[in-house]
Amino acid sequence: MTSNLINKISYNIKYIESVDQFLNEIKNKKVKPYQLELQPGRLKGDKICWLTCSYCYGGSAKNTSEKLTPERYIDLLKQTANGPNGGIAKIIFAGYATDPLNYEDIDNLINESINSNQIIGIHSKLIRASDKLLNLITSRKFKDDYITVSLDASDNLSYNRAHNLNDKVKVYDKVIENLKKLVKLKKEKKSEIDISVNYLITKENSGINSINKSIENLIEIGVDSIRFTFPQSPRGHEHKNNPFLPSLIDKDLIIKVVNKKIEDIKKNNIGVNLTIFDYDTIKQLDEPRSLPCFARFIFPAISYDGYLANCSQSGAVHFRDMSLGNLQKVDFWEAYYNYDVNDLEKFMQEQYSKMNKNDCRCDRKQHTFNSQFKNINLNV
Repeated sequence: MTSNLINKISYNIKYIESVDQFLNEIKNKKVKPYQLELQPGRLKGDKICWLTCSYCYGGSAKNTSEKLTPERYIDLLKQTANGPNGGIAKIIFAGYATDPLNYEDIDNLINESINSNQIIGIHSKLIRASDKLLNLITSRKFKDDYITVSLDASDNLSYNRAHNLNDKVKVYDKVIENLKKLVKLKKEKKSEIDISVNYLITKENSGINSINKSIENLIEIGVDSIRFTFPQSPRGHEHKNNPFLPSLIDKDLIIKVVNKKIEDIKKNNIGVNLTIFDYDTIKQLDEPRSLPCFARFIFPAISYDGYLANCSQSGAVHFRDMSLGNLQKVDFWEAYYNYDVNDLEKFMQEQYSKMNKNDCRCDRKQHTFNSQFKNINLNV
């Protein structure tokens, strides 16, 4: 597993060289995204996602039936590969209240980024993964390519309870089958894609036996890394009263158990990186967002309804007044550079007022990034 992925899942990536240089690039419209996230929603069906996970940040998202065509997605991806200040190096395929691998044309979107020599990252539950897709993402040797699989369980029962599914379905088995196929293809093709698994610890899946069993299963499969972490409060819930988190006592016990596993793995030279983060406690994070917010310059996202969003956390219809532009009507770089350099402070303050009104929330990488700007003067 690359040190880059370890840094990424530990929220230790350095996104900019210096604050002053970054602000000058914004002022001169020379800035470009560190990454772009695509959140394609299914073209068919009434639901954005068929799962109803209690902890889902995007659970309140609505399906407006506004979708970009597959052809428009390809056109936009071609635009990202070549911009006025160079192309975007990394494309992330993820979802807001959905899963990118549920999108009917996902193979072609990923293939387009591969053909443009862009780094690809995939965030998925890996419930649906065609042989074509698995062969595609293991087809080259890019050391920074990765896929992160949200598992959050150790068997069918714990998976169903964590995701509010009927106890009789066997979705966990399907995910494990796809993981095994992916690991096998990686080995056969000598691919360098990193395969990471996330286990989001909630009240439904926080049993010690379940956690230990999950680690053992994933080590046997041969994934590159396993990360345990705790969910953020979804919109409408305050962090301190999060009904989905284990108690502080339970969290301490879980962390001790996983740390013991980490010691055993290091002692026995087992080839997997196991980590656990209670990020909010470590950072003493009580606020839903960190201001000033510069995410739109570093982590923009194309939302499932075809708008260019400030970030992955604001890619839904209830954040539309914050969006950078309707990509049905304008091209990517036109929307991205649509801000007034002569009064940047006013522009940013207007965005902050919308963020407060819409109850948007930073994810952990955005909190980490924005913390660099707490004491800066926006009149750069």
